[in-house]
Amino acid sequence: MFRTLARPISVRYYSTNPFRVFDSQTKNLQRTRAALNPESRQVEYLRNIVAERTIERLAFITRDFNNVLDYGAHAGNLENQLCSVGEAVGDEAAQLNRDRITVRDRLKHIVMADTCREFLFRDASPEFSFNTKLSIDRVVVPSHENELLTSTFAPNSFDAVVLNLHLHWINDLPGVLKSINDVLVPDGLFMGTMLGGDTLFELRTSLQLAELERRGGMSPRMSPMVDVKDVGGLMNKAKFNMLTVDVEDVVVDYPSIVALMEDLQLMGENNATFARTNYMQKDLLIAANEIYKSLHGDEHGNLPATFRIIFMIGWKESLAQPKPLARGSAEMNLKDAFSAAEMS
Repeated sequence: MFRTLARPISVRYYSTNPFRVFDSQTKNLQRTRAALNPESRQVEYLRNIVAERTIERLAFITRDFNNVLDYGAHAGNLENQLCSVGEAVGDEAAQLNRDRITVRDRLKHIVMADTCREFLFRDASPEFSFNTKLSIDRVVVPSHENELLTSTFAPNSFDAVVLNLHLHWINDLPGVLKSINDVLVPDGLFMGTMLGGDTLFELRTSLQLAELERRGGMSPRMSPMVDVKDVGGLMNKAKFNMLTVDVEDVVVDYPSIVALMEDLQLMGENNATFARTNYMQKDLLIAANEIYKSLHGDEHGNLPATFRIIFMIGWKESLAQPKPLARGSAEMNLKDAFSAAEMS
């Protein structure tokens, strides 16, 4: 009797569906509850700071944008900051005012889009001046995982897409970035921000140590974050060119861990992972607060919380963009150039 031995063929399969870490339905409910609470207007400080930094970066781009998509517009923090030109104290504030005016004049029409209707229309009344000073439309986009921007907007329809603090709750980052690229015109601008890296590491470590001490284990009480070193690869995969990625830490002081968590809830930034634990016992919270004070607190009793903001800029491919020369096409040897410089 003969036995035939066959080496199995190794076949690699790639899933067409992204691994789902975040519960988008829960996140939308969290944001809806936050938007319906009038106190949510008191916790816009982080989004306002990031909107200011975005305006500063936009001011360096000397181009008019006739049709701009503000994706993940929230309640209109970018638009509000564009129109918040007031009395300037110091050179930095004066420069920011000039940047606001410059950028506001260049953005001819803005489409504000968000998955949460309540946040999108929270400040839509004329009492908020940006609604009358800017040309604005509001569009609610689907929150379903399989619905991308291209299901709402036509390809090649925007000169620029601005996205502030929205991507860190997206499961399909490659798909969303690709859809942003699709709705841009050739040589269109994408400028985005997201929370990433070691965001809220003080809170994370304090909760972990408290739970290890009290329960002998750890629960996933905080969301995973994208590392800055992965952002460039994601944008390349989405076919963006001329990339710029940088990081800025924003540190906010809180009186207690409870105050921090309440603010996160009012922002709509509380945990929305599928593996989350919804309830936190009082003894665990007290222990985490004391650990936070011991490890990270300052001499005044404040608890600093670090928000790591990843800024990204990319351009949709265009024939008009500068391109690297072909390998070997240089007319002068680099060694000869250095030799000539040394002789001179």
